[in-house]
Amino acid sequence: MSEKHVSTRIPVLIAGAGPVGLALAIELAYRNIRCLVVEQSDGSVDFPTTNLANTRTVEHLRRWGIADHMRFESGYPTDYPRNYLFVTRMDGYEIARFDHPANGAPDARSPHSPEGRLWISKPYFDPVLHKHVATLPQVEVRYEISFESFQQTDGTVSAEVLDKKSERKETIEADYLVGCDGGRSNIRRTLGIQYEGVFSQGMNVAVLFRSPLLKMISHSPAVQYQIINAQINGAIAAVDGNELWRLNIRNVTQEQIDALNAPEKLRFALGENIPFELLAVRPWTGHCVVADRYQGGRVFLAGDAAHLNWPAGGFGMNTGVGDAVDIGWKLAASLQGWGGANLLDSYTAERKPIAMINVNEAAEMRASFDNQTPFSAQIGADSDEGRQLRDKARAAIMRTRAKEFQHDSAGIELGYRYENSPICVADGTPAPELDHGIYVPSTWPGVRAPHVWLKNGRSTLDLFGKKFVLLNFSGANTSTITDAAKRVDLPFEVITLDEAKVREIYERDLVLVRPDGHVAWRNDAMPTNAAAIIDKVRGAL
Repeated sequence: MSEKHVSTRIPVLIAGAGPVGLALAIELAYRNIRCLVVEQSDGSVDFPTTNLANTRTVEHLRRWGIADHMRFESGYPTDYPRNYLFVTRMDGYEIARFDHPANGAPDARSPHSPEGRLWISKPYFDPVLHKHVATLPQVEVRYEISFESFQQTDGTVSAEVLDKKSERKETIEADYLVGCDGGRSNIRRTLGIQYEGVFSQGMNVAVLFRSPLLKMISHSPAVQYQIINAQINGAIAAVDGNELWRLNIRNVTQEQIDALNAPEKLRFALGENIPFELLAVRPWTGHCVVADRYQGGRVFLAGDAAHLNWPAGGFGMNTGVGDAVDIGWKLAASLQGWGGANLLDSYTAERKPIAMINVNEAAEMRASFDNQTPFSAQIGADSDEGRQLRDKARAAIMRTRAKEFQHDSAGIELGYRYENSPICVADGTPAPELDHGIYVPSTWPGVRAPHVWLKNGRSTLDLFGKKFVLLNFSGANTSTITDAAKRVDLPFEVITLDEAKVREIYERDLVLVRPDGHVAWRNDAMPTNAAAIIDKVRGAL
């Protein structure tokens, strides 16, 4: 093995080129910050996971200019409906359903957003990110690079990496390092950061298979079929909207995994006469844990390196993308000189509570379903007893699963907020109620600024992203806060709006929105302490 060290210097080093690492790279490039991403694999998807890009994630894709690429050009069928069905088995009875339009349908957008949820598996989602990153001059991605170790000083992080092909070692120096290296993150372990929560909440098995089942069933197309019978506790998810499917079998023991008869399990889910080709079997374990902190000096954690949750509700990858956006604009601010000394410390304070909410929500969704099992063997029978059991199951599903499948968890996706944030200016008003199924627009400091359609056809969200934006609905003289921003080189813009509908939803005459689209401050009059407010929102107090 060659021991030659070649030193590279970069502002931000990212370990891991999964969706979260790539999202961070895109966010940094969006802010004109150079970064290097090192990935131990060749970047291909070896097993399809991640089915859902939630509305907030798609809003970020919109800001980066790739939402429509993901929606229309990823390769996933744009006309495949995003329905969720509960069935006794694929050739059996339908018990309950939640219907949603296809990714490309005109009515697929959320009423609270210019975008909407997308059902898209990793073989389609990840390549769009890889392709986009390859067009960004600020980003370099190196594949088949093993991240070996790192050290840090007050001013730099020095990482050792190994090129797996050439066996050449290299030292990379960076101002900051972000570990997007998954649940087994070596970076997290090196920092001595522990997960808090409940590990191993049930063992599971994912079974990838090919089948023409859509041509052989009476059920309508769906992105997910929850299987309800006495032989199997699981769900079949669409991978390609055509013939590739993934059966997830929940709550199995190690002994059951060791003795697993995957074809038999598939037969329990599909029925007797639906053909299939078994492609791969992968055991996995669900966890509900969050890192005790997200930072150690100049090193940060994002995505699964910072939190692991049960996949119910689709919170995992989407929470990680939120991490990437939050740390991304703050790293840019620090590197560009206008971020205050305490700005980066706000990352854990803002993102850890969101992860805890999402991890707990996923656990509750999982528990609400598992509490309905085991099911009677008669639930699939063509009899009065079978019909009564299906009616009873339907009532339970509609009662316990609607916020996940019918309401798309709008409150948790769009209504999350950074309570007690050290860089948001509280105004003394109570926080809006957080209903995980219902989103209520608000400009309470810390929330995502709400979407409203402007008269020119744009969304208010399209006004935010590159800088701090002060929305001025009263025409007030804003020179004091503008001058305070200029003195510290804060990227700042005042946008005067004379639109009554927007003013009503934005609740105040003056609303200051951060580069990540969250409200930093609001009031009906210009502040007398403008300089202090500017220092607060940039992390300088």
